[in-house]
Amino acid sequence: MKNPKILVRILLALAALLTFGCRDNETELDSLTAAINEYESAWSSGDFLKVESFFTVDAKRLHTEPEVWDRAAIKRYFEEKAAEVSKNPETNPPADWKAGRKYIEIRVEGDIAYDIFTTDSFKAMHIWERQADGSWKIKYDMGILNQPVEE
Repeated sequence: MKNPKILVRILLALAALLTFGCRDNETELDSLTAAINEYESAWSSGDFLKVESFFTVDAKRLHTEPEVWDRAAIKRYFEEKAAEVSKNPETNPPADWKAGRKYIEIRVEGDIAYDIFTTDSFKAMHIWERQADGSWKIKYDMGILNQPVEE
């Protein structure tokens, strides 16, 4: 290149883009991790109405149930769990409900992110979507048991 000043400017611009891009991704990862922690805290405290609020308006739940749950079924499920806990607090998840949970990966890719984890009894993945307000909500909740369901 004939003008070394231009090359230096280009290299500095690239370095700035990479540095700020990594910081933004770290910030988003921190934001997602905070949402995951809030979601898990709501589960562990039996606040299923709050758990339900972590799903997008078009969310799907694909677990070991025989069908895919749409948003209305997800809402019904968590409302029923909340009613059950209010009638009988012993149905609340045990304090060690996260025992054995191991995160395989938590990743942010723009406005989509995911977390993949295992427990002693199942494997699961949440696909999160960044909302207009910057918060993260679950668009897809997928899980499968580690062993076959007994009939």
